[in-house]
Amino acid sequence: MLEHLVTRGQPEQLADIAAQTAIPKGTLHRILQTLQARGYVAQERDGRYAAGIRCFELGSLWAQNLDMRMVAAPHLLALNEDTKETVHLGVYEQGDVIYIDKLESPHQVVARTYVGRRCPATCVATGRVLLAYSDAYEIDRVLAEPLPAYTEDSITDATELRDLLAEVRRTGYAVNHGSYRHEVGGIAGPVRDYTGRVVASVGLCMPEHRFGPERFDDLRSRVLAAAAAVTTALGGAVLAPATNQDG
Repeated sequence: MLEHLVTRGQPEQLADIAAQTAIPKGTLHRILQTLQARGYVAQERDGRYAAGIRCFELGSLWAQNLDMRMVAAPHLLALNEDTKETVHLGVYEQGDVIYIDKLESPHQVVARTYVGRRCPATCVATGRVLLAYSDAYEIDRVLAEPLPAYTEDSITDATELRDLLAEVRRTGYAVNHGSYRHEVGGIAGPVRDYTGRVVASVGLCMPEHRFGPERFDDLRSRVLAAAAAVTTALGGAVLAPATNQDG
């Protein structure tokens, strides 16, 4: 039904939509009301229905993410091959990070994830980078909600998390040590587009026993280099991060 409205390109009466889609009118009306409430369908004053702005937004987001994946692919592959750890490309949506691309570690012990997975931005490195560079309103909105506790290392205090996000903006990278899953850590850096806006994050995810101090500087350097390479490929300017932080 939604495909019909999008491809039709003009408003239609409920009876016409029902005839074209073979959906009973009662069922169709309930579906339309649900989709209208979420912005996927708009109703004209004369009662006709059309595809809503949310369809356009999702289509634009899909196209943007597809382009970003293509641009980022060689740099993600190089990071994966250099570190032998799981690599993620993430984007932000409503307090979550969504993995739009992933390359898995060749190690037998890995942190299992998948493309399309949502994780709370407050708990993982890829998400913390994206939240840190969100506008003040979005940060306030997220911190006003109860912060989820997945492990004893999850940050559930809003003031502490706000300070951490400020540190992310200062250093240019984010770290997670077991705050989402026990014994799993990660590090991530921001990807900027040609406007300077942070539009994605590049991150590494691995068991904590492979994320010790002896590897930290090297992993941080490689993550930030990969994020910078994707930024450059998108026409963005690379901002020099601090290099003397211990995570």
